[in-house]
Amino acid sequence: MNECDNSLPRLIYLTSLELQGHADVVLKPYDLTLEQFHPLKIILLEGGAVGQRDLCDLAGKTPANMTRILDRLAAKDFIERHTDSKDRRAFIVHITASGEQLVSKVADLFASYLDNILNGISSQHIKICREVLEHIDKNLKLLAPVNPTSPINKKAHKGKYH
Repeated sequence: MNECDNSLPRLIYLTSLELQGHADVVLKPYDLTLEQFHPLKIILLEGGAVGQRDLCDLAGKTPANMTRILDRLAAKDFIERHTDSKDRRAFIVHITASGEQLVSKVADLFASYLDNILNGISSQHIKICREVLEHIDKNLKLLAPVNPTSPINKKAHKGKYH
């Protein structure tokens, strides 16, 4: 393997792909992808309802991508969208009872999944890894953003939902 293939950014990228692939396998029996599960979890953590624009920011998704994801979740009866009483052009996304039940089931699976992923890694090493990744994230934010309107460059990296 040459130096380019062994770089830290490449390792982070490949690990991220591997994590997403494994998560999608865990979610497949529920007819759900990680991309769909993440907004459900956010909505539940926000008290069961959140504005669609805020959800885009919190999940780090563009409005077009979030609309596509929410369309799929609504078709599965996991969410409902209602017009915002303060702004008729905006929507508030509500999690349904079946969506709440699904998040509860899947959260237990992910807790076990996370335990398996981190098996054999000390809490000290996990803390160091988190600190290094947060520092890399901070440094990236100091660079000129590739796309300043991207949700990634907004409040998506606050850490609460990732």
